[in-house]
Amino acid sequence: MDPRDRRGRRHPLSCVILTSLCAVLAGARCLAAIGQWAANAPQHTLTRLGARIADPASGTRQAPSPATIRRVITALDPRMLTASPAAEDIAVLVLDGKSLRGSATRTTPATHLLSAMTQTGHTAAHVRVEDKASEIDAVAGLLAGIDITGCVISADALHTQRATAQHLVGRGADYLLTVKANQPTLFAQVKALPWAQAPVLEAAREHAHGRTEVRTTTVLTPLRPAFPHTAQVVRVHRWVREACTGRVRRSYAYLVTSLPAERATAAELARLVRGHWSIEARHHIRDVSFGEDASRVRAGNAPQNMALLRDLAIGLLSGLGLTSIPAAYRWVGYDCFTRPLDLLGIA
Repeated sequence: MDPRDRRGRRHPLSCVILTSLCAVLAGARCLAAIGQWAANAPQHTLTRLGARIADPASGTRQAPSPATIRRVITALDPRMLTASPAAEDIAVLVLDGKSLRGSATRTTPATHLLSAMTQTGHTAAHVRVEDKASEIDAVAGLLAGIDITGCVISADALHTQRATAQHLVGRGADYLLTVKANQPTLFAQVKALPWAQAPVLEAAREHAHGRTEVRTTTVLTPLRPAFPHTAQVVRVHRWVREACTGRVRRSYAYLVTSLPAERATAAELARLVRGHWSIEARHHIRDVSFGEDASRVRAGNAPQNMALLRDLAIGLLSGLGLTSIPAAYRWVGYDCFTRPLDLLGIA
C-alpha cells in the first residue's frame, strides 16, 4: 500500500522502490546516496524504471527526488519489501536477529530486527523488536502470517526456550535450536551425554578463505529429554587450520531438535546446521560490503526497509555466480545505470 497521500503522488510507488533497490545494487549505502543515484540516472535508465514523464512534448522523464525517496522509504510498510516464498521454499526457516548499531543515539538504543529467512536467503517475514531480549517474545508474531506446518525452524541459542519449542511444535513445525551457556542446566546435560561412544556419522572438509575446516557431526537420541519434544541431540566438532600460520582451532556446537532419526539423518542435520551458519554470515556481508553498522538511518521504517533492500541485493548478487559478494558488487558498479536493471529483469 502506498503510504503517500493520494494528492501528493507524482511518481509511481513501484518506480521509487525499484530506484532504491537499483541504487543499493550499484553501491548506495544510505538514503542520500540513493537520491544521488536517482538524480544522476540517464534517460534510458529512467525509462526502464517507469519514471514520470515531466515533459510530454519531448518525452523527458524525471527521477523521484531525494526527498520523495526518503519520505517513501521512511513510511513504507516493510511487508511491501518482504518476499512471499512458495511453500517448498519455506521447508526450512532460519530465525536471524541483528542490531543496526549506527541507528543508536544518546537516548535511544540501536534498532534491532528479527527476520525469518529461507536457506536460499529470501526474507519470508520481518519484524522490529524493542531490544534483543524481546526477540523471544517476537517469534510468535514474526511467524504469525506464515503456515509453518511441516517446516523446520532453525534458531540460535537466544531462542532455545521451552515456550518457543512448545509454540513451534504446537503449530506443526519442528525446531533445530542451538544450546549454549545461557541455558546452563541444558548445556551441562547435553555436554555430559556419552559423545565418545557415539559413532561419527557425517564428516565434511572444506578449503576456503585461507583455511582448512573439518566438521564432524555426531547425533545421539537422549533417553530422558531435558527439553520439550527433543528427539535428537547434535554435536558439531569444528577443526580449523589457518594456512598462513598453521594455527589450529577446535570448537564444539551443540543443538537440540524435535526431528526424529527416521526423518532426519546426521547428514541432513549437518546440512541444516550449515545452512543456519551461512545465513548468519550475512551479518558480515551487510556490515562490510553494505556499511550497515555505519548507517545512521533511524527514522520511521527506514532502518527496516534499508535492511530489506540490502538483503534483496545480496540475493540478486549471489545469483551472478562470481567468486564473492564484493566481486559481484564491484561488477555491478562498473555499469551502475544498466546492470542493476538487468539483474532485476527490467526491460
